Amino acid sequence: MHAIVYDAIHDEFVVPQPFGQAILTFRGDAEGEEPPIRVIQGLRTRLRAPDRLEVDPVNNEIFVPQQDSVLVFPREASGNVAPLRELKGPDTQMGSSAVAVDPVHDLLIVAGRKGGNNTTLKIFGRTDEGNVKPRAVIGGPNTGLTTNALIRVFPPRGEILAVNRGVYGEQASSGVFVGVWSVEDDGDVPPRWTIGGPNGMLRQPRGMALDPKNKSVIISDKYLNAILTYYFPEIF
Repeated sequence: MHAIVYDAIHDEFVVPQPFGQAILTFRGDAEGEEPPIRVIQGLRTRLRAPDRLEVDPVNNEIFVPQQDSVLVFPREASGNVAPLRELKGPDTQMGSSAVAVDPVHDLLIVAGRKGGNNTTLKIFGRTDEGNVKPRAVIGGPNTGLTTNALIRVFPPRGEILAVNRGVYGEQASSGVFVGVWSVEDDGDVPPRWTIGGPNGMLRQPRGMALDPKNKSVIISDKYLNAILTYYFPEIF
């Protein structure tokens, strides 16, 4: 499994299971060989190898990016249930690898690329569904976004953090970085701040979490087999 989301409001954590075409929810203090308390699975779900997801504990919804759509389920759904809504169609410019929800500004941010294009960050209304054009699209040479990004949102400040994976290898490149944008940005906009670059430690970032209490960004790196914590007070 390549993602895990902790819901601090309801003390639960949720993971996608790509081989079982399922979304699993566990108690926050689950330990050992414990079954999930809820499983979303079955033909009606339309799930296809779910790899990442986002939980909106404020509005009680789970967002699951698929290759050409975003599926939304009730947080407490279980069994062979159809999604509440689906964001999909040519106007969406879909090609989704990760999603993040900003309940403060009522927005959904979708990261991904379609075909051979570079990655973009597409901003939608949180409840948009069907063939809807994004309100804004962050992408282009100045953004530095080239590969499918991992994203997080810090809603109190309306900031989007995206991990650009760049070229993997022992030597870090300028293509491996974490960039920060605003939910108000649109077009070929450079990041306001970055972590990483040619002299940074990041090699193959695989996960990211925000720690507002300690004003830090936490990144897991597959190549380094390490968890890196960066003090980043500017964004909190």
